[in-house]
Amino acid sequence: MGLKRSIHRILVFRLAISTLCICAILSAIVVFMEFKAVDERVIDRALLGAEQFRWLIIENLDAPGLGDHERIRSVMKRSATKTTRRREGYFVLARILDPDLREIAKVSDEDYQYIAAVNDYVDKGLDRSVLAGQGAWKRMKHFKKDVVVIHLVSELKNSANERVGYIEGVFAVAPGILAKARWEVFFTTLIAAGIVLLTSLLLYPVIMQLLRRVTSLSADLLHANLEILSVLGGAIAKRDSDTDIHNYRVTIYAVRIAQELHLGDDEIRTLLKGAFLHDVGKIGISDNVLLKPGKLNPEEFEEMKKHVRYGVDIVNRSTWLNDAIDVVGGHHEKYDGSGYDKNKHGTEIPRVARIFAVADVFDALTSKRPYKEPLGFDESMKILMESRGSHFDHEMLDAFAKIARSLYDEYANRTDDKPRQDLSKINAQYYHPDLVSYMR
Repeated sequence: MGLKRSIHRILVFRLAISTLCICAILSAIVVFMEFKAVDERVIDRALLGAEQFRWLIIENLDAPGLGDHERIRSVMKRSATKTTRRREGYFVLARILDPDLREIAKVSDEDYQYIAAVNDYVDKGLDRSVLAGQGAWKRMKHFKKDVVVIHLVSELKNSANERVGYIEGVFAVAPGILAKARWEVFFTTLIAAGIVLLTSLLLYPVIMQLLRRVTSLSADLLHANLEILSVLGGAIAKRDSDTDIHNYRVTIYAVRIAQELHLGDDEIRTLLKGAFLHDVGKIGISDNVLLKPGKLNPEEFEEMKKHVRYGVDIVNRSTWLNDAIDVVGGHHEKYDGSGYDKNKHGTEIPRVARIFAVADVFDALTSKRPYKEPLGFDESMKILMESRGSHFDHEMLDAFAKIARSLYDEYANRTDDKPRQDLSKINAQYYHPDLVSYMR
């Protein structure tokens, strides 16, 4: 149920983010296209007006120095008087410039609210590098929020099609056009959100069905992986001592120490696998050594030590199990460096292996074996404490000491199903409860 809710939350969140992103992108496109359309309409109208104005003053354009400048001003004023404010807006300023960009004539709407800002803007002059080789150009300028003007310049050519000057204009876009653009943005965003939402609603059942299938496959895979863990650990434990319950007890001890030390979930999952498989390499040890009831001689002990390397080789063959190497390869190392297989010492030994060493020895001391009776709690703890700083990391041992009594009372030398059941609960805690299949 928890996983299902989590997946639902993730899907809803991502669909919402996708909707917002699509709406934002579409809004930006609509704004761009709407203003581009306004620009194009204004430019087309300006170029048409410039061409009409050109024919009205063509004699002046053919004359040296643009002929009679006063006549040009008179024609511009008459043209401005005839101009009405159209729905898109109107030209609030127009100028005629000679080839050297000197002003020849100018008309402006002095009643326009921002005419002073417009005059300041055009008084800065034109950029020759922008004008060079171009028939017309534009740029947008915002004098104030919701106030947009478009600045245009077009070449003036004489009857021989030679450039003899420029006509410059500043067009104030009507507020209605801006309101329309905002409405277009809102309307398009609303439609986009509706389309995305409808699409998401249609796809949601399909996505959930696919996710349920993936979840089912993941559960099967995890079930298979945990079964491998159980089979491998159980196989060697039964060969070694006729019971695999030791693996369950020692794994529980190790996890409880890790929890006391506040280790992260990933590290505890590593410890779970490594603890359960710590002796898996014993499958490669000969029976006369592995099953010998008495003390091993030096040659036999050297043979027994090889189980660490065998175990590392076994778990290293599985991608899912290879993080168990830290425990499998380090559970016989000692804090002072006198252990095996690599004679590591101190923090060179992985932390999970240092934790497991405490758990493993405690269970060995408190368990009945064919060659010995179990030791009591006090005697077992005395032996552990005597090896503090030599065999065991003092931090791990001190953490264990806080919980040792309760663990001893609950699990020591216990051979019924309780350790199996409790380890199943631990697995459910660290592998998602909706996916985990408990080790049986």
